[in-house]
This record gives sequence, C-alpha cells and structure tokens, in this order.
Amino acid sequence: MVNKELRAILKSIGEHSKGRDLTLKLNSHVFFDILEAKNIVFYKFKEKINKDWKEFKQKNQNRVIKKTYSSFFFQYFDELLTFYLENFCGYDTNSLKLIEKEKISDNSLFLEYSYDLSPEEKEVFNEFTESIKNNVDGIAPSSASPSGYLYLVITILGVILRKLLDEQFYIVLDGVVLKNGKSDNALNFLIVIKNSKDELFDNYYYMYLYYFLKYFKEVPEQYFDKLLASRDRVYQIALDEYSNAKENLVDLMYYFYKKCNLLGNFSAILDFLNFVCSRVEDSVFPKLDIIRKEFLRNFDYTDEKKNALLRIFEFIDKKSTLYSTFQANNLPSQKSQFNLFLLYTKYYFGSGSLEALEVSDLLFLPDEFKKKLNDFNAKTENVINANTINEVAEFLDNLSILTNIENPDIFFKKIFNKEISLLNYNFFKAFLLSLNSSISRLIGIENKTLEENPSNEPLNFKIVVDHVCRMLYTLIDKIFLRSLPSQASKNFIDPRSRYVGKNIALRVLELFIFSDLNVSDDVWPDYIISMNKDALQKDLDNFKIEIPEKYFYRYEDIARFVVIFNFPSSKEQILFEEWLITGLITPIINFISKIRDLIKKDDNKTELYKILRNYFVGDAKHQENLEDINFICQQLADFWQNAD
Repeated sequence: MVNKELRAILKSIGEHSKGRDLTLKLNSHVFFDILEAKNIVFYKFKEKINKDWKEFKQKNQNRVIKKTYSSFFFQYFDELLTFYLENFCGYDTNSLKLIEKEKISDNSLFLEYSYDLSPEEKEVFNEFTESIKNNVDGIAPSSASPSGYLYLVITILGVILRKLLDEQFYIVLDGVVLKNGKSDNALNFLIVIKNSKDELFDNYYYMYLYYFLKYFKEVPEQYFDKLLASRDRVYQIALDEYSNAKENLVDLMYYFYKKCNLLGNFSAILDFLNFVCSRVEDSVFPKLDIIRKEFLRNFDYTDEKKNALLRIFEFIDKKSTLYSTFQANNLPSQKSQFNLFLLYTKYYFGSGSLEALEVSDLLFLPDEFKKKLNDFNAKTENVINANTINEVAEFLDNLSILTNIENPDIFFKKIFNKEISLLNYNFFKAFLLSLNSSISRLIGIENKTLEENPSNEPLNFKIVVDHVCRMLYTLIDKIFLRSLPSQASKNFIDPRSRYVGKNIALRVLELFIFSDLNVSDDVWPDYIISMNKDALQKDLDNFKIEIPEKYFYRYEDIARFVVIFNFPSSKEQILFEEWLITGLITPIINFISKIRDLIKKDDNKTELYKILRNYFVGDAKHQENLEDINFICQQLADFWQNAD
C-alpha cells in the first residue's frame, strides 16, 4: 500500500515536470496539490497540530520560565513527522527510527533519524530517477533520488508548521546520507529546527539590495531610503547580539560537528573555516600559536599527536582557502561562471606542464591522476602526453577571449556538450570528493607515525572533526570575543578602519549565518537576492523596471548548492583527478581534433574562422548571436593557424 502511494506521488511529480526542469519549486507546487487532494486527512492533521499548540501556549502562560517552539517540538515532532510521512508521503514508518533528539537551546532542536529503504522502495526511486534524468536539476544520481525526495517533503512540512504556529522558526533537512543498513540501504538524516532570524535576513536582504540596485539607474532615489535604513539596522542587530555570541558559538560549532560527522566529510565547514582563518590572519596573533597555547596545551597528548593535529588543521586550512577562492567566483551570470572556469583552469593548466600535475602538490591525489591517465592512455590511440597538456593550456589561453561576450554557453555546449554552470558544478563535486579523500589519507598517514609510540591513541574522522571545531572556537574566542566589540579591535592589525567595533560585531554575527548558508560569504548577496527574486520583481513592477535573469541564480543553481552541502558524494562520483581527464582534457582535445579534421576536409577552400563559425552556428537559434560568434571565431582561428 505504502509503496503504491509512493509510486503514485513520484509519478505525479514526473508528469508535472515533463518538458521542464525538475526544480524544488516545481516539486513543491506539485506536492501541495497532493496534500490538498487529501483534504480531509490534511485538515485533521492541521487541526491536531493547532490543538496541541494551543494547549502548549495555555500552559506556557502559567510558567515562570517560558518555553519556546523547541520545547513543543521536542515533545510532538516525532509524532507529527511519523504521521506526515506515512499518510502524505508514501513512507512505511515501521522503517523509521528516531536515533537521537537534542534540545540544544531555546532556539534549536536536532533530531537524527534513520530510515531503512525496502527493495521495493529502491526500485520505485530508481524508476523515478530513470524517468526524469534528462530533466533533473542536480539530484540526478539514483542514490540521491531518495535523498532529494526526503529533502522536499521535510521542507514542505517545515512550511506547513511555520504557517500553522505563526512562529519564527525553520525546519530543515540539514544532511542526509545513504548508508549500508540491514536492508542494504538506510537513509540517515538530520532535521534541524532553529530560529529563522527573520528580522536579520530581511534587513540583510535589503542591505544587499541597496548595493545591487545601484547598477540600475531607473530605480528612484526614495526607494533606496528604506534599503539604507536596513543596512544600519543590520549593524544594530550585530551590536545587540554580540554579548550572546560566546554562548551561541558553542551551539554553532556543535552544529558543524554533527553535520560533518553525518555526511562523513568537511564540505559544509570549509567556507566557514576559511572565513575564520582569513580574519585570524588579519590579527596580531599567529594562528598556530593560538591553537598550541590556548587549546592543545589543555590535552595530555604527546608532542607527536599535537603536531599531527596541527598538520591536519593546517592542511584543511590551506585547501579551504583554495576552495573558497573558487566558490567566491561561483556567481549567477554566464560571464561570472566563465570567469570561474578560467580561474580553476589557469590554476591547474597555467604552467602547461604534465609534470606539474603528476608530481607536484597541485592536485590532491597526483598518484591517482597518474594511474587514471595510464588507464586512459592504454585504451585510446590519442594518448594524453606532455604535448597534449601544453596544447590544452594554449587553447585555454585562447578561449579566454570569451570574457568579451555575454553568452559563452554557445561555445561550451559545442565543446563540452553542457552548459558552463553544469560543467562548474561537476568541477565542485569532483574537487570536494578529492579534497575530502586527501584529508582521510592524511589522517591515515599521521596514524602510521603515531603508532610508533604506544601511548598515542589513533586519530579517526570523528576525533579530527571534533578537534577542528574546537580549534575554530578557540580562534574565534581569542580574536573576536570581548565584553564589548570595540575592545576586540586591538587584536587586529587594522583596528581603526576594517576592524572597528561595529565591523567586528558584524563579522561575529555573520559567523552564525554560515549555519543557514554553508556557502562562501561572497556568494551570499546573489544567493539571498535570488531567493527573493519573485518578490523583488513584483516590487519593481511599480517602477516599470525589469531585472535581467542573468543577475539571479536559477532554481537549478540553488538546488546544486543544496546537493553539495547536504548530500554526500554519490557512489558514481569520480575523483577530481579523473574528472580532469574525462571532463576537461578529453573534450578539449576532441574538439581541437574535430576542427582540424574539418580544416583538412575543406582543403583551404574556406577561411578558417568561417569553418569555426559554421560549426558553432549549427542551428537557427544562434542567429541573434552571430556577431559575437564571428568575433570569437576570428580570434580562435589563430590557434589552429599557429598550430599548423
């Protein structure tokens, strides 16, 4: 019965998505229709919630110490979730188990669950994934399909409960992983119920909007008054909240500890770690000295173990800087996405040297690159060698001319057979898998050294996550937290401008935003504005202003952020070292060879740039971009001209 209903729900979602991208927004509309179709059961469900909430509030009136929504959900959420999943979502809740629930504070509740997928349910999800694989926006792998559906239904439950209770909280699925269980597939997931920070995010949004709309001269000056006031309000909120930061910081670090351990990787904490460590570098204190003197000295560890933990932290710090540099450029427009592409290809191919990829520390796992390259070359006539890498580097230098046009996707779809944003998404997935794999390898290497001394207990992932979180707490406490934010200014090299009291208070406030947005703070403005796109466009209709779509993340872009930071790598995900070969180098050399063949076949009858243009124009939909295509092809033609 349950599997039949699950199949019907997924079929309905699939049918509604035909011909369109399968986005979380579209899914939500479909699922709300499904809920309304069960109007009697849905009505009783909401009535029960209202009744329990009313009784809770009545009892609260007589309490000296008032309880909040977190106490209410501590008592009732498991019951609500069980009923909701079974009656509306097609789950068999006999397979659902509450592992742990923790009331972290008046504002936060963590609930960790496991759900054993039956063979029938696995089959249903596999069929669903197969049926929509050409539409999906980021939750495509079969192992992610149950995770994507669970993310959807928990998000919708959160919307329902927030509306019914009329309280400022969010209910989010903050991590889900498919693990081997008794039925071979168990979903382990973390639900977080937390303060939605409505006032902060509303004012943060308006503050970002103030700078964003300055690009559009049509916006009247009076519209900016409200936005400017919001910027001042953000600073005031930061100053008001500063005194609670130390207490709340414990909860924040525990959140990262829980999430990293559930997902089995460091992905969710990397941007946060870079945010903290880059500010520590602006301070008068050496980073590692703080960790040694303020943290590690409290442990009865051998010097070998302390140094091992420092090396691991230093490695993660260094790699998080690289990752955050790339992520900071992961902005909405095609032009921005191309700049991101140029950034990472320049980093890895700038030298044009195969040796740099094989033996230096440029890659996380250079031995894996050599192994995959040897495997690849053994199966093809067009081997990748030093000359190939040099040619790829030269081609990428020539391709940088695309910075002069607004629509580089015209060329990427032909060269890589995908949009540039999807190529970059694949880059991040592969990059993070290799980064996390290299951290695991480093832990293993350090353990081999530690085992030489019997008094050393070995390190494992959980211990390392715990220590990294505590190290970050120590760094934040040392440089940011005093009785007043102005007192912390003296901890910084630049105490009179960048690190005056109100700016320090804002940086501390922003630490807590990372629990809501695990992405780089450079991405926050565009992300928050994109999440409010519909409301903004409606608001600007009054002034007859239309903001071009290129300024906003698409729904599939936002879904990709969700996947990266809430789902672990799928079993099908390849390492970055292999992706460089199959996802980047191979398409480029195939494209170069294809154009060479066309030139040879033409036998000098046509100008070289016209051969390129004819290849890219291909279909009529690019006619409007013909001027750009002509310009780019004239520039790119030099690559084949010089090569020949």
